[in-house]
Amino acid sequence: MIILYGTKRKKNGTNNSRKLRLKDTFPSIIYGKNKKSLLIQLKQNDMINLFNKNILINKVINLIINKKKNKVFLKEIQRHPIKHKFLHIDFIWI
Repeated sequence: MIILYGTKRKKNGTNNSRKLRLKDTFPSIIYGKNKKSLLIQLKQNDMINLFNKNILINKVINLIINKKKNKVFLKEIQRHPIKHKFLHIDFIWI
């Protein structure tokens, strides 16, 4: 089982997303049926390490946010075309 750590975001929007990316983190979201969406932020280095191992695709991910486990699937990844840094990731609740 893959374990990934993140924190809740307090603000959303373009300006706040830019500020997150300057601090080597990036915005993300967890959404799905019958549950409220959760805005989160993840660390670039953690995601790069997991992504380079090719273990994220079609796997259940334990996303730990503020000491609470959330089981999710990876839905969509947005990366910068030149720098290859993560811009945004969407997760779906299981």
